[in-house]
Amino acid sequence: MAPSSTTSRNQTATIFLMGTACAGLFTFGIMTSFLGATLPELSTRLHFDFARSGTLFSFLYFPQIPMVFLAGPLIDRFGKKPVLATGFLFCAAALVGMAYAPSYAVLGALLVVLGLGGSSAMAASNTLIPDLYPDNPSSALNLGNVFFGVGAIFFPWLVALMTARLGLDITLWLIALLVAAVAVVALRETFPSPGLAGGFDWGAARRVAFDPAVILLALVLFFYSAVEISTAGWIRTYLEQEFKASAQASQIILIGFWVMLMIGRLAASQIVKKVRGPQMVLVASLGAVVGLLLLATAPNVPMAVVGIVLCGLSYAPVFPNTAGTASTYFSKLFGTAFGILMTLALLGGAVVPRAIGVLAERTSLREGIWVLAGIAVLLVVTQAVFNRYERRRLLQPGA
Repeated sequence: MAPSSTTSRNQTATIFLMGTACAGLFTFGIMTSFLGATLPELSTRLHFDFARSGTLFSFLYFPQIPMVFLAGPLIDRFGKKPVLATGFLFCAAALVGMAYAPSYAVLGALLVVLGLGGSSAMAASNTLIPDLYPDNPSSALNLGNVFFGVGAIFFPWLVALMTARLGLDITLWLIALLVAAVAVVALRETFPSPGLAGGFDWGAARRVAFDPAVILLALVLFFYSAVEISTAGWIRTYLEQEFKASAQASQIILIGFWVMLMIGRLAASQIVKKVRGPQMVLVASLGAVVGLLLLATAPNVPMAVVGIVLCGLSYAPVFPNTAGTASTYFSKLFGTAFGILMTLALLGGAVVPRAIGVLAERTSLREGIWVLAGIAVLLVVTQAVFNRYERRRLLQPGA
């Protein structure tokens, strides 16, 4: 009875920790969609224009780049619990502060705090999941990252519904209390021990940073993030400008893109049990090329929708499987490796959508979609190079 009872308790603890990790990814989804969902109310309250609205996105996203890089060593040295709980508490404090922000400058500072908190929770959550399911981390990461999409889709709808009935201030308070409650739950749980609890090994960290696997996987996520964030960011404008789609239709299609991403990850969580993650990423990358080519050459909205659906399904497994592969290579220093991967991913998401906008202003947005298809080709090439490298590495004695 004792071994069975112990196994049952361990399984229950794992399920609760997985729930906490999913809450972290859900919170990151909320953080990602927060500004777009609340911008009309915030701009009306604080009286700022479109140009200053655009600057707020920089306050939210750019601090995430150094944060995820620093979070990696902190996770490896001190564990996931303090980074995760601190991230939740930062998010909760920022949400409460925004309910009373007296000026644009204060709002910008609070968005920095929200970005730091959300990215910390995301890093800790993604590095916790492989500890819980080491036999097939890619499957668990696909499943866990579904909750990112749930947060990104659910939050704007919730804000619109609750703000109309309760007002923005009470809405932010309620969401902040929910996030803070998850932080309290996380602090009461027992997390896996950090990989380097005895002291951080900077020499090992340098070896990880220059390992060919990390470099190749980081480039994969750079190209992936560039095409995913650019696609999500420019879908509505592309449909409305090129095909004169209505604002309501373009919004529904954008939601459909995120739904396809979630469905794709649910499917990938099962497929990766039979197919190796890197092989799935290569096939998905080829699908992304086809989807973007359909979008770039579409003569009408229905054909564009076909391309968008294929893009959503194809993008879905790339990040979770890439992170899962990295976790199998660097189990003790996965936090550090993940920080490097996410730094490149966030750079891709920060730089390329802006470049597409500049190109669209000079030529057309359709030309920008062609550029995204070219970046997707680079994604295919980089993943193919990694797959060849992995095969050679696995054949080496002692690998």
